[in-house]
Amino acid sequence: MAVVKIGQVKQTLSKAMQYICNPDKTRDMELVSTNLPSVGKDPTAFAQYFLEEQHRIETGRAPTKTTLVRAHHIIQSFDPGDNITPERAHELGVELMERITGGMQHYVIATHTDRDHIHNHIMLSPVNFETLKRVKVPRTYLKRLRTISDELCLENGLKVIREKKVKSYGKTRPDLYTQLKGESVKESIRLRIDQTAGRVESFDQFKRVLRSTGVFTHVRGKYLTFEDAQTGMRFRDAKLGEAYDEMSLMVKIGQESLECISFNRGMIARQDSRTVSVWVPGTRRGKRLVIPRQRLVVDGQTIRAWLPRDSEQVLSDSRGRFMQQVPTEGLYEYFTPPSLNIDKLIRNSFPQIYTANPAQRKRLMAQAIKVEEVNNVVREINTVREYLLEGGMSSRQAVATLGAKIRERQDDLQALIVASCEEGLNPEQVESLDKQIRGSEKEISDLARQVKALTGREQRLTQQEGQRRQGKHHGR
Repeated sequence: MAVVKIGQVKQTLSKAMQYICNPDKTRDMELVSTNLPSVGKDPTAFAQYFLEEQHRIETGRAPTKTTLVRAHHIIQSFDPGDNITPERAHELGVELMERITGGMQHYVIATHTDRDHIHNHIMLSPVNFETLKRVKVPRTYLKRLRTISDELCLENGLKVIREKKVKSYGKTRPDLYTQLKGESVKESIRLRIDQTAGRVESFDQFKRVLRSTGVFTHVRGKYLTFEDAQTGMRFRDAKLGEAYDEMSLMVKIGQESLECISFNRGMIARQDSRTVSVWVPGTRRGKRLVIPRQRLVVDGQTIRAWLPRDSEQVLSDSRGRFMQQVPTEGLYEYFTPPSLNIDKLIRNSFPQIYTANPAQRKRLMAQAIKVEEVNNVVREINTVREYLLEGGMSSRQAVATLGAKIRERQDDLQALIVASCEEGLNPEQVESLDKQIRGSEKEISDLARQVKALTGREQRLTQQEGQRRQGKHHGR
């Protein structure tokens, strides 16, 4: 089984060549090869040849948007279970390039053996050296790479990745109606998110790959907003469904249940290209926590780290020496647990009304708002009766109880999302998991509405009491 990814090198081509040809990773460059003529095995010479080749076709002009790419960086990773040798992996990389380019583009291939999985780094020139023109890379190029790579794997007795059935969550009936008409931008965004999340390893990579499909990701506080580049339409994560918020996306990317801690940039002790070391709050800079960058979501000055729930986190002293291991949830002894954003958890219950008559739409929306107001009153009465009258709780205790229930349902939702990411599911299993995910989303939304009913009631009572006291004061 081989996983194929692609990126672009636009400025630091020489550094990129140095990295992929690192002697420590390639058996002293034994596993480096190229179809460049007469350059030996010199990374600097590789980069120089690529640049000179492009300079000839650019006729000395300054780079434009269409000529910024100096090389396509392709990574072909093999599963450790395939027991493939580095030499054979390297040969498959060469065959992949020959088939995809027809032998008309220059490339450099370096096979890395420094990790548990063997992988090829490939620098591909964007120039066809026969036509002396830049090769256009369409959106389907990555799919072609993966198809050819899968064919090579099958020919060599290696496993291939089964195409996952793309799932979507939180669709309303009007969404289904517009989907049939081919007009649902929300559905298109969900599909592109699902396809992207299963093929990346970090949130930053998710944003880059999703951007290449025409969807921009904006991080604003506790919300994600997805923007369709073609139409300019924007949707908050809650509008797409509970399974598209930051937590659920990180679960899809890592395919494991997670806990979240957050910290300010000022708490960073040191950082490099792979990790960030953070001072642990309350220890007077006596303890540090090292976090892989792929676990981070950056939101301005605030950074959120999504860590595996079922693992131990290592704390070190100020010099980086081991001190202790703590369960991930044990970090909440130092870091503030994430708070519930009740408004975000409530899914909009208003119907989406499609009509060409603006007056009719306005009238129907007014009716829907009145119905929702009645539903809110009924919900508040039922919640007060269940928790305050029959349960004997105070409002504060009831909100805490509901909050605990929401977190339990969120844990269940994470487990369902992890299960839905497994390969080899039959259609019945996929349908069952989709149904359970939608049910879990609805439970979370219903519980959040109960919390809002109680907090809204308390706010009104507080305001009424304040007005009553103010009236007495003026009466004197």
